[in-house]
Amino acid sequence: MRVVRLLLVLAAATSLTACLNSTTLVKVKPDGSGTVEQTTLVNMAAIKGMAGGQSSAPMTSREELERTAARMGKGVRLLSTEPIKGANGFEGTKAIFTFDDINLVEVSQDPNMGGASGGGKSESPVKFNFTRNGATSTLTINIADRPGSGKPQEPSAPTEMPDLTNPMIMGMIKSMFQGFKVNLDLEVVGSIVKTNAEYVDGPRITMLEMDMAALLADEAKLKALQGKISPDASFSDIKPYLKDIKGIKIDGPSISVEFK
Repeated sequence: MRVVRLLLVLAAATSLTACLNSTTLVKVKPDGSGTVEQTTLVNMAAIKGMAGGQSSAPMTSREELERTAARMGKGVRLLSTEPIKGANGFEGTKAIFTFDDINLVEVSQDPNMGGASGGGKSESPVKFNFTRNGATSTLTINIADRPGSGKPQEPSAPTEMPDLTNPMIMGMIKSMFQGFKVNLDLEVVGSIVKTNAEYVDGPRITMLEMDMAALLADEAKLKALQGKISPDASFSDIKPYLKDIKGIKIDGPSISVEFK
C-alpha cells in the first residue's frame, strides 16, 4: 500500500500531497451494481502560501474524470461532478461514478489529485469478487498485499528517513501534514449479515483511514513504528504494529462481507 509507506517514509512525501484530504466511498447494492463517490480536497491556504498567494482551487476536468472512470473498469461511468469546499480552507472536487458490476471495478488505494487512479493503472488496486446467493449477496474485497508480485520479498536496504527525535524536524512535518486525511470505505445498500472486517459501523466498512494530525500526535509510537517497518513492507507486515496507534486503520488483505 503506497499511501501507508508514504506516511512511514515521510521524507518521500511532497508538499502538495501533504495538503491532501481524500475520501473514497464504494457503495454496493445487493445486485452488484453501485457507485464510487470520491472527494479530493487540498489546503488552498497552504498552497497559496507556497505559491506566493497566486493559486486557484484545483479543479479536475470532466474529461479527466471520464478517463478515471475508464481506468476503474469496464462499464464504469462518470455520473456527476461538482466543486466543493471543506473546513479550514480545503477546496476541491467531488465526483460520483456508477457501475453495473462490481466484479469489473478496481479502485486505487492511493489519494490522487486526478481522481481514483491518477495517470494510469494503480500499482496496488482494490479488487472485488461479488456473488449472489439466494436471499443474500457476498462480496470479497481483495487489497493488494504488496505491489507487483504477491511472493514474499527480501527487505530492501533501509531508506533514509527524517530524524523524528529532532524537535525542529517534527515541527516541520506536523505543519506540512496539517489536515492530511485519507479514507477508503465500502458501504452496502442494505444490512450486513456477517463479515470478517475489523472496522464496521452499521452498513459501512473501513478499509483504510488515516488522520495525519492524530498519527503525529504520539511521537513516541511513531518513532517506534518507524524503527520496526521497512519502506517496502507489505500489508501483512505493517498491520500488527498499528493496533494501538491512533490516526491509522488498515484492514485486509482480504475482507468478506455477506449482506442483504
